[in-house]
Parts: sequence; structure tokens; C-alpha cells
Amino acid sequence: MARVRGNGEGKPVVAIDIDGTLGDYHAHFLWFAEQWMGRPMPSAQDLNTGLRLHKFMGVQLALYRECKLAYRQGGLKRFMPAYYGVQKLAADVHALGAEVWICTTRPYLRLDNIDPDTREWLRRNGIKYDAVLFGENKYPELWRQAGTRVAAVLEDLQELHAQATARFPEADVILRSQPYNMHIEGVLRAGTIPQAGVMIASAIARWYSGRPDRVLTS
Repeated sequence: MARVRGNGEGKPVVAIDIDGTLGDYHAHFLWFAEQWMGRPMPSAQDLNTGLRLHKFMGVQLALYRECKLAYRQGGLKRFMPAYYGVQKLAADVHALGAEVWICTTRPYLRLDNIDPDTREWLRRNGIKYDAVLFGENKYPELWRQAGTRVAAVLEDLQELHAQATARFPEADVILRSQPYNMHIEGVLRAGTIPQAGVMIASAIARWYSGRPDRVLTS
């Protein structure tokens, strides 16, 4: 179990996913899969109403897992394209007196290169952060470590967005719009990183306004 951080007490937390949220994972992975399998892949821009990625690709699950393992082991995560505005988003969150916690389902306990590849990608893209949480249980772990300090969550996957919404009912849980989640209704959406930044800024301000003992930094 990860150690609970205590040095950020008194500041709100903004939890941000990486793959599909800060970085263009699906287009990058489909490009790799096309080279690795030697067959055409669908475009990442094609609408996909919630299909699992291997079904969207039209391949067997076992083959998809082999390809994904090769992608991860090859260090390709280090140069996945970042979306416009990610560096400014993190800087703005800090300027508003909040912390940036990167929350990813990447399996760092199974592959030794996951943690260093992740941190190198963050460094290359100038994303300043205060903590990184890994694994399938990233939002239960975020709750354990940050609790009601969480002011906003930015996520792209439907099931994880739902998990975060249930865990953090007082936070703004924002869905980063992608072709594979456009069928989801009744949620907060951000079409771009700058748009997400505006929504997150409002969430941080509300977090401070609801806690008169806190002082909003400028």
C-alpha cells in the first residue's frame, strides 16, 4: 500500500489521467499496432460507442494483449504525443493554489519501465506534478490519500469516470471528450485541454469558497 502524502494538507487536489486525457494514446497505439501486426487499423477518430479497444481493432483479445505488451516494453509511452495545452494546464492548477496528482492505470508493478517511462513523458512535456498514482484502483487510492481535498478529476474512460464520480461526489469529475465516449450523456465534458482548464479553475475556486479557513493563493 502506498504511503499517504501529508505535505500538501490544506490544498485542493486535481487528479488527471494520462492516456487519452493528456496524451493521444489511442492514435499512437493504433499506429504502433498497424506496424506490429502488419495490417491496417481503424482511425482513432472513428466514432466508437464504448467498444473495448481490441473489438474496435477487430482482433482477438490475446493478440491485442501481446501487442499492448510490446508497446509498453518498447518504451513508446515516452514519446506519445501530448495534447495542446497540457503544460499550461498543470502550471495554472499550481498557480491557483492546488496540487496536480497524475492518476493512471498503467501497471507499474508488472513492468519495471512503466514508472520511469511515465515520469520521463511528464518531464518531456513540461508537466509539473505533485504525485503519481498507478494501477487499476487509482481512484480508491486517491480517496485514501486525498479524500475531500479532491476538487476535480479529468478522465477519458467511461468506467473510470463513473468510479471517480461515485468516490468524489463533491468534486467536478470531467470527461475528456473522445470518439469512444461521445455516447455518454449527462456528464461534465471538456472537448479540449484549455476548456478543461477553465472548468478545473472553477472547481478549485469552489473548493476554497466552501472552506473559509483556507486561503486561496494567487
